[in-house]
Amino acid sequence: MTGHCSLNSFIVLNALMANSRIALQLSTREGFEVKVSEALHAGKPVIACRTGGIPLQIEHGKSGYLTTPGDNDAVAGHLYDLYTDESLYRDMSQYAKTHVSDEVSTVGNAAAWLYLAVMYHRGIKIKPNGAWLNDMLRAETGEEYVAGEPRLPRGGLKMQG
Repeated sequence: MTGHCSLNSFIVLNALMANSRIALQLSTREGFEVKVSEALHAGKPVIACRTGGIPLQIEHGKSGYLTTPGDNDAVAGHLYDLYTDESLYRDMSQYAKTHVSDEVSTVGNAAAWLYLAVMYHRGIKIKPNGAWLNDMLRAETGEEYVAGEPRLPRGGLKMQG
């Protein structure tokens, strides 16, 4: 029965995502939020609080908006703009869909875990020394990032939380 509940949750989430226009993620404390990336992959602009890993996922003013936790006036303003300015909505939706990194997709996460499993199986102890697993995986497979390919920022981030 548990699998049935999970399947129903998945179906409901997909139905909500397919029929939504904008996604909100207004947590005051957060890690890296997969729902944000799923919304971006679906071309849904996201309005979210600037907490945890969320600023890694959203390009403010391009794929969504980042707000200060508790700033409901800013959230309301961004919602109003996206609902009333069709050109802004179309541009932001298209940008969200085409500029989200595959690193944050289910496939990207699975690839990183598989990379770790393969290295572990080979007896190689991973020592990233500040490198990102996705970069190490891409180097290992000879498929390094190319200029212009969407990927998460690699430095200079100032995050709250």
